[in-house]
Amino acid sequence: MLHISPAVTYERIARTYERLLGIDRQNKRCESYCPVRFNAGYRGMDATIDCSLCKNRSTFDDNNCRRGMIKSLSGRGGVDRLLLKRNLVREYSGDSLDTILSIVSFKDDLDLHLSTMSKYGCGKCDASRHHNIMDILETSCDDPIKFQGLIRSLIRDIDPIQGSGHCSHCVERYNAFIRELIKISGIVGRDRSFPREKPVPYVMPRFSNTKILMEPPAESVFIRSYDVEGDNLAHPLHVSIYELPGSLEKLYFVVPWEYAMDENDLALIVGARDRLLKHRPDTIDFLDSSNVRPFFTRHAKTSLAKEAMARNIKMDVSRLESLTAVLVKYTSGLGILEDILNDPHIQDAYVNAPVGLNPLHVVVDGEECASNVFLSESDVESMISRLRAISGRPFSEANPVLDMDLGDFHTRVSVIGSPLTRGLAYAFRRHKKTPWTLPQLISLKMLSPYTAGLLSFLVDGQSSMLVTGSRGAGKTSLLSSLMLEIPQCYRILVIEDTPELPVEDMQRHGWKAQSINTRAAVSGSEAEFQASDALRAALRLGESALILGEVRGLEAKSLYEAMRVGASGNSVMGTIHGASCRDVYERVVHDIGVPPASFKSTDVVVICSTVRPGGSMSRERRVLQVAEVIKGQSNDDPESVFNDLMTYDPSSDELMSSDRIDTGRSESIQKIAKKWGISLEEAGKEILYRGRMKSHIAEAGSMLPQVMEAHNYSRCLNMFRVSCDRNRDADGNIDHFKAEEEWKKWFSRTFFNGA
Repeated sequence: MLHISPAVTYERIARTYERLLGIDRQNKRCESYCPVRFNAGYRGMDATIDCSLCKNRSTFDDNNCRRGMIKSLSGRGGVDRLLLKRNLVREYSGDSLDTILSIVSFKDDLDLHLSTMSKYGCGKCDASRHHNIMDILETSCDDPIKFQGLIRSLIRDIDPIQGSGHCSHCVERYNAFIRELIKISGIVGRDRSFPREKPVPYVMPRFSNTKILMEPPAESVFIRSYDVEGDNLAHPLHVSIYELPGSLEKLYFVVPWEYAMDENDLALIVGARDRLLKHRPDTIDFLDSSNVRPFFTRHAKTSLAKEAMARNIKMDVSRLESLTAVLVKYTSGLGILEDILNDPHIQDAYVNAPVGLNPLHVVVDGEECASNVFLSESDVESMISRLRAISGRPFSEANPVLDMDLGDFHTRVSVIGSPLTRGLAYAFRRHKKTPWTLPQLISLKMLSPYTAGLLSFLVDGQSSMLVTGSRGAGKTSLLSSLMLEIPQCYRILVIEDTPELPVEDMQRHGWKAQSINTRAAVSGSEAEFQASDALRAALRLGESALILGEVRGLEAKSLYEAMRVGASGNSVMGTIHGASCRDVYERVVHDIGVPPASFKSTDVVVICSTVRPGGSMSRERRVLQVAEVIKGQSNDDPESVFNDLMTYDPSSDELMSSDRIDTGRSESIQKIAKKWGISLEEAGKEILYRGRMKSHIAEAGSMLPQVMEAHNYSRCLNMFRVSCDRNRDADGNIDHFKAEEEWKKWFSRTFFNGA
């Protein structure tokens, strides 16, 4: 029978263990490892390994790196983050770090066990036991992750003491050895388990503190993907959406170009950034917030060119422009947030405090998604300094709320800090880059074509209107689309604290719009005007349509006073928070203090909301109700103040007209018909054909989306009015059929070459 001495057995176990950890015995004495440093970080103890001079790949997947990581962490406890520092930094934390620490702990336990282990038998009675254990250990030596499953197979080798030819003393020792090996590998006991999945690191370039996961979870299911392009993006951003098992949220997965660029480009950006840090500007032009980005763009390009020359790297123009865009984004810009805010599918983005522990969450096409992006404390702290400088508004413990608009990204930012919360929390509400139009809202099924025609008729008829709904219901979107229904010959005054309405876009497309900025409700500066003062100033500017971004405080009293005496001389529209007509009435009358008689200066209330089709987690915006305010009633009961004109039918997902419109009993329509000198029948045709015109544009927009944009829609509106005027008889009545046919021919000729 084969005899293997205990010394040979232990030597083979030790050699197999070394191979398990990736140790090359021949080069063991000459191995050198990257230096490690332990220091206290934001969230505990950080172990930082300097890999800047290392020729390996700086990842746990690399045998040499794995060996160095295990050696560096051996005997150390309380580590919360492991950082492998080079131009592309890898961070292991959370479950990935637990995986590495379990391997380190297994290594430490096995070291201790091998140093005290005695032979497990005489070595003569059953040579197969020697071969079984050695074969298992040698098979698993190249893959630590497989080790647990292979160790489990040793359980079958625990034999009862029976049969001839078996030395009971040897079997007892052998079984004890297997049990000990199983125990230290974590199979037995729930306090620690040997890793089953490979550790996945967070990744960030050295010039960024925002980390991302480079791989989606193993069990995630791919749904769809798309590319995002933008003026400030060096390369298109590839976005993938995954379904996460056991989660109601989906995963918004992105890997920006700079997180996957080659080592040479990373080194160029890092070197150029160091040059920028040493640069001392000759002027103070960069202190002007409007000049910051051009200033850094010029100097970043110069620094990159010098760094490339120093490294003897040839740089073409396109490469220089791409690297410059990245460097500027992470110096004077918002970093990776710029990529995300350029995504047209994003509606909201927010991060909760503490930011280091929570991923960035986004709302994509109405669906809540977690992301693979994790901001850092330093990111949000530097960002608040930049936002404070841009807005000119205070932010401190005495003023822990900041609201402002990022015009370059069409985004409203809200920030809260201590003492309201532990750390900084951000919410980014992204607006459409171009103004919303009614055909676009029709295409999204937010409202029906007939409802769009009715609202257009009411706005053109200079009705006063409140658009109400909960947060995210689409109030501002609908209000901005209704502003385009005001004829371009009228002046429009827009009063808001944080710019959200598309005043500048309307000016470019021919409307006479003027914005008036006021103090923010909770974060304004004393140097800013209050909304009530701005409203009084607006009323002195002559006959104009008045638009209030949000009706919320004392300015409402001034507004209703102006509406009662007709001081505005035109339409008055605004948004207010409320889920129903009753909520609007009670808030305006009881909370704000507007007299009930003054409230009846409001002509129409439009209710917006979000619905969840079929109870799903996705949300879609809908107009639920259009109601008019009854003027002659003296009863102040909210239920008797309103009459429905349009109501939402959830079974058909449509807005249905009430009998007040069908029978001509709508007070609002009657008032406009009287003012225009037309019959109720003509008013009904006006509403119908306006809706048909917008529906025609929406249908064409499915093939050519540009026709629904504001610059083209304004042409369509103007030509529709011209066609109606051309087909008006001596009595002032319009032949709507001829006007529509004439307009359709113009539309086809203009946008589809007559097809």
